[in-house]
Amino acid sequence: MAGSMSGKEIAEYRKRRIQRIKKIIVTICIVLLVLPTILSVFLMIKVLDMQRQLDDLSTQNQIQLNNSDNSVQAKEKSENTVSSEETRQPAESPDTAASGPVVSAQNKKVYLTFDDGPGTQTARILDILKKEKVKATFFVTGKEDEYSKKMYKRIVKEGHTLGMHSYSHIYSELYSSKKTFEKDLNQIYELLFDVTGEHPVFYRFPGGSSTTGTDVSIEELIPVLEEKGITYLDWNVVSPDAVNPSTSKTKMIAGILDGVAAYETSIVLLYDVADRPMTIKALPEIIKQLKKENYELLPVDETTVLVRHNQ
Repeated sequence: MAGSMSGKEIAEYRKRRIQRIKKIIVTICIVLLVLPTILSVFLMIKVLDMQRQLDDLSTQNQIQLNNSDNSVQAKEKSENTVSSEETRQPAESPDTAASGPVVSAQNKKVYLTFDDGPGTQTARILDILKKEKVKATFFVTGKEDEYSKKMYKRIVKEGHTLGMHSYSHIYSELYSSKKTFEKDLNQIYELLFDVTGEHPVFYRFPGGSSTTGTDVSIEELIPVLEEKGITYLDWNVVSPDAVNPSTSKTKMIAGILDGVAAYETSIVLLYDVADRPMTIKALPEIIKQLKKENYELLPVDETTVLVRHNQ
């Protein structure tokens, strides 16, 4: 080929060949630079997702343990109460004994609490509560988009309690040290004040006050809350979709009603997140049934009997 080409043609051929090689090298360099970045982002997303799943699993296991302990305590309390009543009351007539004891929900308090919002379901939850004329409590995370700020304001404006559930909700950051916890607390504390004009006074630890696997113990973090006059609380009734996000509406309702039946004061854990859609599907019926049973539905305030897993 070279023998049939002039010197100029050979030079042009070589030039084009060099340009092609340069393009190939540049393309390879770009791929080598971009590919690791893409892989890093992908792996980071997977790691965060796995962390969230592990955190949720830890929380769910703790919930199951707490519920088991609480059920035993409630049963013992019930048995002790019945035994005491039997020693004080005169013998029942045959007619009264046959009818059995009458169980009433009168004076029993239920606090509906929603964790992890604001989210796509927050507005709908607030619509349901407004329609049913019920006040509840929202333990929120830190989000600074306009929709979330609107939800913070609406929660306060409509008479609900706005509580804190950390700014980041990232366990590895939040619980890495007392300093990082305090920084996170100040972020959510100031954000909610700046948006609503009111300082929040209630806090729920992500994972609860008995959560484990943290770099710093919850006991070391409690004074950080106390210094700001903040009260923390957990829950004694948990929504069934905490363990099974695809639970049915029937099981969701039954699980919560069975849970509140065991306590004089029930603090119910529900989720304000998109991957728990049964919250808004079951909430109207849950409220309807609680009202039917004469439960008093209230927002958390300074008179609330505190439920704490670490005590």
